[in-house]
This record gives sequence, C-alpha cells and structure tokens, in this order.
Amino acid sequence: MIKIADAAKRALCVAAAVTLLWTPSAYGKKCTQRDFTAADAMVDHLDSWAKVSETFTKYGHCDDSSIAEGNSEAIARLLVDHWSLLPQLGTMTEHNQPLKAFVLRHLDATLNSTDLDKIVALATSSCPSGMDSLCQELKGAASQAAAESRGGKASSPVVDDRAR
Repeated sequence: MIKIADAAKRALCVAAAVTLLWTPSAYGKKCTQRDFTAADAMVDHLDSWAKVSETFTKYGHCDDSSIAEGNSEAIARLLVDHWSLLPQLGTMTEHNQPLKAFVLRHLDATLNSTDLDKIVALATSSCPSGMDSLCQELKGAASQAAAESRGGKASSPVVDDRAR
C-alpha cells in the first residue's frame, strides 16, 4: 500500500509541475470574450478525448470558473461512462504532458464524489494493459479530489503532504 501511495504522490507532483509550466498566465495569453464564448460553447460537446484535446489546445487559456467546471464534468463523464476509451487518452498524452496535466487537474472537488470513487475503482481494478502509470495518476488525482470534497478526510492510501 505504501508503494502505491508513494507512486501516486510522485505522479501528482509531476502533474502539478507540468500544470504550473502550462498555465495560461505563463504564456500571457488572455481569454477574450470571443474565446470565452467559443470555449463555453464547446464544453457541452466534449464527448471524446479528441475534443477535449482540441478544447485544451484552442481554449486552455480560458479554463476558469464555469468553463473549468464544465471541463471537469466532461472529463469525469468520459472516464466514468466511457472507460474503454482510456487507451485513446493514453496515446494522446504520451507525448503531450500538458494535456495529461489538464485532464488530471480536472479531477477535482467540484465533481460528484460518486464519480470520483468510480474513477478510483476503475483505475484500480480495470486498468487497460500498459496503462498502469496513467491509471495510477488518475487514481491519485481522483482520490485526492474525493478527500477534499469530503472535507479533507482521506478515503484512500494517498495522503496530501502539501502545506495548505
């Protein structure tokens, strides 16, 4: 159990570092009203990993407030309802760490805890062959988000050592 928790913590640290490097403010790109409107329109149509990737590429700089919540819900729906598509995500993120960080970042406390628990369960018991690393990262992010949504009481072996 400790080795799994350590691996999950390492994966979360890597994802956090990639996220920091890929924040829109790091590139100074501003979300214009036109971008916001377009990003908002796309949120309801994120029914594939290709569309998530396209939204991230075009409108990642608008990933805030209602857009961010919509992205989180779409990512959760893809994972919970279409787990069999995980290899597509794995292929897309293999050489695109910012996209992986985007997906992991959206497994957050705004999501339904039932969905987060299901993602943890799927990543634990139904990980496709060759996707162990991605499954561990998804499990870690979903476990952390579930703990946060429950008021910080961890329900998994993953422990958050970051200062609050």
